[in-house]
Amino acid sequence: MEFMSDISSGADIYRPSLFELIAQEKLQALIQPAAKYILSVYAQRYPRYLLRIVNRFDECYAVAMLLIERYYLKNYYASFAESFYGLKRIRLIQTKIDLPEATPDITLQKLRNSDIWRSLFFLVGIPYIKTKLDDLYEKVSENARARLLGSAFSRVHIEKQLNYKERVRRFIRNLFKILYPWLNALYHGSKLLYNFLYLYNKTRCYTPWLKLMGIEIRRMSAQDYFERRLNSSRNNLPTKTLFQATYYFLSMILSDLLNFLKSLLQMSIFFSRFLEWWYSSEFARRPGIDNRVDVPPPEIIAPDPRGIPLPESPNVCPICTNLLTNTTALPSGYVFCYPCIFSYIEDYGRCPITLIKVDIDELRKVYNPST
Repeated sequence: MEFMSDISSGADIYRPSLFELIAQEKLQALIQPAAKYILSVYAQRYPRYLLRIVNRFDECYAVAMLLIERYYLKNYYASFAESFYGLKRIRLIQTKIDLPEATPDITLQKLRNSDIWRSLFFLVGIPYIKTKLDDLYEKVSENARARLLGSAFSRVHIEKQLNYKERVRRFIRNLFKILYPWLNALYHGSKLLYNFLYLYNKTRCYTPWLKLMGIEIRRMSAQDYFERRLNSSRNNLPTKTLFQATYYFLSMILSDLLNFLKSLLQMSIFFSRFLEWWYSSEFARRPGIDNRVDVPPPEIIAPDPRGIPLPESPNVCPICTNLLTNTTALPSGYVFCYPCIFSYIEDYGRCPITLIKVDIDELRKVYNPST
């Protein structure tokens, strides 16, 4: 992948095209879902060892990528995906003459420790924060969709039961629901603007984050490959002390392991797609005739005396005391109107009749085929 054809225009042959930069971004974006899918598949077989990692996958993935990206930035002056495409990062130094011959000293272009840590923040920290914000917005926006399903529903009797702290929390949640789409549009719009400016050679940075850090991305030259081999040969020099030998042995193992990821990356993506097809096909979902077991019905959970009383008719919602609309069942076995029970679970996190703990994800819509 290092020797891609030069599709950029102009005299600067080391300026990567926008297509190369977008390709390395897409490659970096594919690693996380592929790793998550493979880990979730094996967690079904070994839940004792992998279930905790799956539940905290975002944090574990961020820590792993922090170590990997730091290794590549420190040794190759590029991220993992950039190194895969034969790219590197250099400091953005302004020259008096904007020509390829007017290049500053190579030592001034190399990344410093502060540049590496800033790059790690934008490579690992910003994607992690945005993932958490996307999940939070998806969770709080469920309330708006619930209102669309039942416009005649009134929440006055529930609002009166909320204390001051819960009202403040709801206000902050609604404010976030209004502001985050604009912040998200600003995030993607700024990237798109810099992509167009880079495409027409109006800037040396294709994202605003690189401009803030004072870093630009360039193609690796023959001198860069020569220096990489030279540094590798220097690392192979014999050591004198036991501590140096042990440190050298461990660093070589880590280096070979991370370099092997380049060859393993394409195979892992293909393997994850194959697993996705296999587990979604009828071959994996078809049960054996001899393995079919009739599952007994669960035990009925009795209502709690402190909960909402049951109505006389089963067609009436216990919360709003009106006829059921968009019938939704809880794990406790009781049914409610979807807008009513969604708002109640969002505020209290429990079944209003049995008072057992219930989450939003456990709501199940009930469809009547006769209607």
